[in-house]
Amino acid sequence: MKILIAIPTFENIYPDVFKAVYDLDKCGHDCVFEYIRGYDCAYARNLIAKRSMEIGADYLLMLDSDIVLPNQALRWFLEGNKDVTLGFTARRNTENLYDGITATYKTGEFDYVHRFTCQEVKEMQERGEYKVLVHGGGMGSALIKTSVFQRIDYPYFQWRDYRNGEVLSEDLHFCEMCKGAGIEIYGDTRVTNGHIFRYTQEVF
Repeated sequence: MKILIAIPTFENIYPDVFKAVYDLDKCGHDCVFEYIRGYDCAYARNLIAKRSMEIGADYLLMLDSDIVLPNQALRWFLEGNKDVTLGFTARRNTENLYDGITATYKTGEFDYVHRFTCQEVKEMQERGEYKVLVHGGGMGSALIKTSVFQRIDYPYFQWRDYRNGEVLSEDLHFCEMCKGAGIEIYGDTRVTNGHIFRYTQEVF
């Protein structure tokens, strides 16, 4: 299969991120690397999605410029043949400290409220629960079948502001588009990403 590995970035990509992509087990697939620099994140993600279709990729592996993937992430992502699979990333709170919460949301009768904790993800992994259905989440790392972009409307990624002051980030907009098209979103509990901030790297 052909897989586009791509990073949207406004400025730079950390060396540890490049090293993780270089060391990634490609599983014998034809992997092409690209990054889109200098645009806002939503626009960059849309350009990357278009690029994946232009080159005839079967999958798009998208990751943020501060995310360090585990070596086996691609192999784990591909297992189960899912349309969209997210990795789990420990988020930073408003004080830029890691708070034990991930950027991935649980399924249920609510909108982007209840996040998985890092501890919950570890416990699921220990129980052998690898592919879990999720409500959506941040796209620090995500494997997407390119055919998904043919099933949802453009723009695939869009920052949305509402009159009541609420916002929906571009990655959650993508998740909403997928769910509207009947496309399920999964998280893989084995893909726990390192998350870099300035001089600190927090490994999940």
